[in-house]
Amino acid sequence: METITKYASIGLAALLAIAIIYISILSNQRDSALDKLDKANKNIEQLQQANLNLAGSIDLLESQAQQNRVYITELEAKRTETEKQATKLVQEFKIKKHENQTINNWASKPLPSGLY
Repeated sequence: METITKYASIGLAALLAIAIIYISILSNQRDSALDKLDKANKNIEQLQQANLNLAGSIDLLESQAQQNRVYITELEAKRTETEKQATKLVQEFKIKKHENQTINNWASKPLPSGLY
């Protein structure tokens, strides 16, 4: 009976040692998995922050593009108005050229050679 108890004690000690080793391996695997999870969470946070920064940049670029469109529209309106004024002034000049002899004489003179 004493040998059976001895073998049972040795068997239980061996099982306990195997269980401790297995638990240690599981603990190491768990710690490794938690480290990987922490790194993945940090990467996700960095990507989210980068995404927010990009979204802010995109919003800024869109607002600048809208400002540019408004500015271009204003410039087009000014250009159109300037063209109308220039056409009106050319017509007035042509009328005055025919009506006023001094302007007609001045307009009929050839340009100096260095100007054309």
